[in-house]
Amino acid sequence: MILTEDRNYTISLELEDCENQTGLSSETVELEFTNKELLHAVITCGMPLQRLTPAWFSKRKSELLYKIFLVETALDTEGDRLKKSKNIAYLDSSEKSVMSYYLGMFFTKLISRRLYGVDYLTHLNLIEKANGDGFIDFFAGEWRPDMIGYRMADDSWSVWEAKGGSNRREQALRKGSQQVEAIASVNGAKPDPAAVCMTYYERGYLCGVVRDPDPDQNKGEQLGFGQEQFWKAYYRPVFETFLECGAGTSFNGAKAEVSLSLPCFTQNEKAGEERRILFGMPKAMFRHLMEDDYGFLKDENSDLWRECCPAGGFMGKDGIYIR
Repeated sequence: MILTEDRNYTISLELEDCENQTGLSSETVELEFTNKELLHAVITCGMPLQRLTPAWFSKRKSELLYKIFLVETALDTEGDRLKKSKNIAYLDSSEKSVMSYYLGMFFTKLISRRLYGVDYLTHLNLIEKANGDGFIDFFAGEWRPDMIGYRMADDSWSVWEAKGGSNRREQALRKGSQQVEAIASVNGAKPDPAAVCMTYYERGYLCGVVRDPDPDQNKGEQLGFGQEQFWKAYYRPVFETFLECGAGTSFNGAKAEVSLSLPCFTQNEKAGEERRILFGMPKAMFRHLMEDDYGFLKDENSDLWRECCPAGGFMGKDGIYIR
């Protein structure tokens, strides 16, 4: 797979809804998306290790290259379908598990946006406490869910657990359901949804399942944090990539944009052939982030941001575009 190649893709998804009275109901959908939508998910989905490693120059660029490498190495294409690459057949199960986890995380970001209108999705343990006393770590055990989402349209929060594997595993889905049920409310409201999202391979093709277990609001933790702390967890890794690119960051009109050179990760690409990804944000947003000001997002209009998106590009409601 070549993420920088303009193409449309399709993935089969099963949506499961656990209703209290009728039990488990499900429907199957065919989700169509572009390479730029997937790139947006890869770029904006935070790295789980970013708190463990110290700061060094080009850290964010290295993380981004690694994420793109994982996707392009793990997947091949057949028409508009994504399938498991034969290149990873020699890896042992633990190495394949790492790739599967990242794929699950990236597609959870994509699926939550497309099917549930989630505009922001970031890792729970990257969100700082409102009092400034470190990060939210009371879910440090294996039962904490992965990510918290925010939907601007109705000012609602969601809870997500990302799973990935070679096969569909009911045990992992049940555990994921228990993980999202560990949070009863987010900032005083029931999560909408609280779901586990799993990617897996069916006859070699990438598929997915989303299960919404409908957790009991009377059980689990009451999670609370500041809106600005959430936005900082989401935007800071992307903004630091801009800073690291230095001369690769340009300001053109109302846009701030990064041009990042990529090596060839797959055998299908010609050695030495240069390819680049370009992603950016409104210049006004860049200036606010430079000042560590996230409060402006409360009053911003994402429709106005879209005027900054170049022709042929993709921009999420977070104001970050890919072209």
